[in-house]
Amino acid sequence: MNSANPPANDDAQNQQPSKDEIDFEEKYLRTLAELENFRKKVEREKTEFAKFANENTLAALLPVLDNFKRAGGHLPADLEKNEWVKGIAGIEKQLEQTLESLGLRRIEVKAGDRCDAVKHEAIATGNGESGKILEVLEEGYELNGKVLRAAKVRVGK
Repeated sequence: MNSANPPANDDAQNQQPSKDEIDFEEKYLRTLAELENFRKKVEREKTEFAKFANENTLAALLPVLDNFKRAGGHLPADLEKNEWVKGIAGIEKQLEQTLESLGLRRIEVKAGDRCDAVKHEAIATGNGESGKILEVLEEGYELNGKVLRAAKVRVGK
Protein backbone atom coordinates (compact mmCIF):
# COMPACT_ATOMS: atom_id res chain seq x y z
CA MET A 1 0.00 0.00 0.00
CA ASN A 2 1.30 3.41 -0.98
CA SER A 3 1.33 5.89 1.94
CA ALA A 4 1.26 8.86 -0.44
CA ASN A 5 -2.14 7.85 -1.71
CA PRO A 6 -4.48 6.93 1.16
CA PRO A 7 -7.37 4.69 0.22
CA ALA A 8 -10.42 6.59 -1.02
CA ASN A 9 -13.16 6.70 1.53
CA ASP A 10 -16.31 7.30 -0.47
CA ASP A 11 -18.47 6.84 2.60
CA ALA A 12 -16.97 9.90 4.37
CA GLN A 13 -17.29 12.16 1.30
CA ASN A 14 -20.84 11.16 0.38
CA GLN A 15 -22.23 11.10 3.90
CA GLN A 16 -25.35 13.28 4.37
CA PRO A 17 -25.82 15.28 7.58
CA SER A 18 -27.76 13.37 10.17
CA LYS A 19 -31.20 14.42 11.37
CA ASP A 20 -29.66 15.55 14.67
CA GLU A 21 -27.18 17.78 12.83
CA ILE A 22 -29.96 19.30 10.74
CA ASP A 23 -32.10 19.88 13.85
CA PHE A 24 -29.13 21.46 15.63
CA GLU A 25 -28.45 23.80 12.72
CA GLU A 26 -32.12 24.85 12.52
CA LYS A 27 -32.22 25.54 16.27
CA TYR A 28 -28.99 27.49 16.01
CA LEU A 29 -30.30 29.67 13.16
CA ARG A 30 -33.63 30.20 14.93
CA THR A 31 -31.82 31.23 18.12
CA LEU A 32 -29.65 33.67 16.17
CA ALA A 33 -32.77 35.23 14.61
CA GLU A 34 -34.46 35.49 18.03
CA LEU A 35 -31.36 37.14 19.49
CA GLU A 36 -31.28 39.70 16.66
CA ASN A 37 -35.00 40.43 17.14
CA PHE A 38 -34.42 40.85 20.88
CA ARG A 39 -31.56 43.30 20.26
CA LYS A 40 -33.75 45.35 17.91
CA LYS A 41 -36.62 45.36 20.43
CA VAL A 42 -34.35 46.53 23.26
CA GLU A 43 -32.95 49.30 21.03
CA ARG A 44 -36.48 50.45 20.10
CA GLU A 45 -37.53 50.46 23.76
CA LYS A 46 -34.40 52.37 24.75
CA THR A 47 -35.05 54.99 22.06
CA GLU A 48 -38.70 55.29 23.10
CA PHE A 49 -37.74 55.65 26.76
CA ALA A 50 -35.23 58.39 25.95
CA LYS A 51 -37.85 60.23 23.88
CA PHE A 52 -40.22 60.52 26.83
CA ALA A 53 -37.82 60.47 29.80
CA ASN A 54 -38.40 64.20 30.40
CA GLU A 55 -42.18 63.93 30.26
CA ASN A 56 -42.85 64.56 33.97
CA THR A 57 -40.36 67.41 34.18
CA LEU A 58 -41.78 69.13 31.12
CA ALA A 59 -45.34 68.67 32.37
CA ALA A 60 -44.32 70.30 35.66
CA LEU A 61 -42.88 73.30 33.78
CA LEU A 62 -46.04 73.97 31.76
CA PRO A 63 -47.74 76.01 34.53
CA VAL A 64 -44.62 78.20 34.72
CA LEU A 65 -44.86 78.85 30.99
CA ASP A 66 -48.59 79.55 31.33
CA ASN A 67 -47.93 82.08 34.10
CA PHE A 68 -45.35 83.90 31.97
CA LYS A 69 -47.98 84.21 29.22
CA ARG A 70 -50.69 85.36 31.67
CA ALA A 71 -48.37 87.97 33.17
CA GLY A 72 -47.47 89.27 29.71
CA GLY A 73 -51.16 89.50 28.83
CA HIS A 74 -51.80 91.78 31.82
CA LEU A 75 -48.82 94.06 31.27
CA PRO A 76 -49.77 97.73 31.70
CA ALA A 77 -49.23 99.75 28.53
CA ASP A 78 -46.88 102.21 30.28
CA LEU A 79 -44.45 99.33 31.11
CA GLU A 80 -44.22 97.82 27.63
CA LYS A 81 -40.96 99.65 26.83
CA ASN A 82 -39.42 99.01 30.27
CA GLU A 83 -36.03 97.22 30.01
CA TRP A 84 -36.76 94.96 32.97
CA VAL A 85 -40.02 93.84 31.35
CA LYS A 86 -38.15 93.19 28.10
CA GLY A 87 -35.68 91.05 30.06
CA ILE A 88 -38.50 88.98 31.56
CA ALA A 89 -40.02 88.55 28.08
CA GLY A 90 -36.59 87.36 26.89
CA ILE A 91 -36.50 84.77 29.70
CA GLU A 92 -39.96 83.56 28.65
CA LYS A 93 -38.78 83.20 25.06
CA GLN A 94 -35.66 81.34 26.19
CA LEU A 95 -37.80 78.94 28.24
CA GLU A 96 -40.04 78.30 25.22
CA GLN A 97 -37.05 77.62 22.96
CA THR A 98 -35.48 75.28 25.51
CA LEU A 99 -38.71 73.31 25.88
CA GLU A 100 -39.06 73.12 22.08
CA SER A 101 -35.51 71.79 21.78
CA LEU A 102 -36.56 68.97 24.13
CA GLY A 103 -39.42 67.99 21.82
CA LEU A 104 -42.28 70.04 23.29
CA ARG A 105 -44.68 71.55 20.73
CA ARG A 106 -47.75 73.71 21.25
CA ILE A 107 -50.93 72.14 19.88
CA GLU A 108 -52.16 74.43 17.13
CA VAL A 109 -55.80 75.28 17.82
CA LYS A 110 -57.97 78.29 17.06
CA ALA A 111 -61.58 79.34 17.29
CA GLY A 112 -63.64 77.64 14.60
CA ASP A 113 -61.67 74.36 14.65
CA ARG A 114 -63.52 71.14 15.35
CA CYS A 115 -63.04 69.86 18.87
CA ASP A 116 -60.78 66.78 18.87
CA ALA A 117 -61.17 64.72 22.05
CA VAL A 118 -57.52 63.64 21.85
CA LYS A 119 -56.01 67.12 21.60
CA HIS A 120 -58.70 69.28 23.22
CA GLU A 121 -60.46 69.19 26.57
CA ALA A 122 -63.83 70.92 26.45
CA ILE A 123 -64.23 72.51 29.87
CA ALA A 124 -66.96 75.03 29.01
CA THR A 125 -69.73 75.50 26.48
CA GLY A 126 -71.32 78.52 24.91
CA ASN A 127 -73.62 79.63 22.14
CA GLY A 128 -72.23 78.52 18.83
CA GLU A 129 -72.02 75.68 16.36
CA SER A 130 -72.01 72.34 18.15
CA GLY A 131 -68.58 70.75 18.38
CA LYS A 132 -66.73 73.85 17.18
CA ILE A 133 -64.16 75.57 19.36
CA LEU A 134 -65.27 79.03 20.46
CA GLU A 135 -62.24 79.96 22.55
CA VAL A 136 -58.91 78.52 23.69
CA LEU A 137 -58.73 78.84 27.48
CA GLU A 138 -55.35 77.16 28.01
CA GLU A 139 -52.74 76.04 25.50
CA GLY A 140 -52.14 72.35 24.97
CA TYR A 141 -48.78 70.69 24.31
CA GLU A 142 -47.37 67.57 22.68
CA LEU A 143 -44.09 65.87 23.44
CA ASN A 144 -42.62 64.12 20.42
CA GLY A 145 -46.09 63.69 18.92
CA LYS A 146 -47.75 62.46 22.14
CA VAL A 147 -50.27 64.76 23.84
CA LEU A 148 -48.72 65.90 27.11
CA ARG A 149 -51.56 68.25 28.03
CA ALA A 150 -54.73 68.73 26.01
CA ALA A 151 -55.71 72.30 25.13
CA LYS A 152 -58.56 73.49 27.35
CA VAL A 153 -61.30 74.96 25.17
CA ARG A 154 -64.83 76.33 25.21
CA VAL A 155 -67.04 74.72 22.59
CA GLY A 156 -70.41 75.48 21.03
CA LYS A 157 -73.46 73.63 22.23
